[in-house]
Parts: sequence; C-alpha cells; structure tokens
Amino acid sequence: MDSSRLLLLSGVTLLSISALVGFVQERHRESPDAFARWRVVHAGGAAGAVQLIALAAVWNQFTVTGWRATLPLGLVFASWAFFLGPLARAMDLPRVSRWVNIAGAIVALPTYVLLPALLAA
Repeated sequence: MDSSRLLLLSGVTLLSISALVGFVQERHRESPDAFARWRVVHAGGAAGAVQLIALAAVWNQFTVTGWRATLPLGLVFASWAFFLGPLARAMDLPRVSRWVNIAGAIVALPTYVLLPALLAA
C-alpha cells in the first residue's frame, strides 16, 4: 500500500470513529468531568484525522526515499495512539491510557521532528 493511501484510509477511518464518539460525549453532558474526557477523545481524534487526510493529499509532492518512507507509519501510529489513549482514559482505564500515550509520544517525537526534512529533499 502506498503512503498516501495509508494516510488517507487511516484518516478517514479515524474521522468516522471520532465523529461517532461525539454521540457518546453528548450522553455524558450531566457529568462535566466525563463530558470533558469524551470531548478530548472526540476533538483529538477529529484533529488527528484531518491531519492525516491533509498529509495524504500532499504526500506525493514530497520526495520520499530511504528513512523518510517510514514517516507515514509514525504519523498514523501517533495519531491513533493520541486517540486511543484518551479513549482508554474516558473509559476509566487509566493504566492503559498512560501506556498508549507513552507509546504514542515515543513514536511522535522523532516523527514530528523529522517531518520538516521532507521539505529539504
């Protein structure tokens, strides 16, 4: 599967799921704490999805060879981790949330630091 297709499919899937989480968020309106946790899941998932879809649209404009070819995997992993981590927290699974967020951060840091290197090629 080529990188732009991976980014697009991941982004559309994440957008669909996070949009549906908006309904769960609404069900927790009576509890400000629960509502806020579900809001983070909904908004964060949508933001990550839009980022993936936007990158999919422009990915073919970059010269992607060697180590740069791994960046889409890091972007997809980090976007999903930063959706699933808050989701686990909203579902009262704090330990799972913590580990998913840590894994996402470990992948996201080098991925986002190296992302501008695509402009140099």
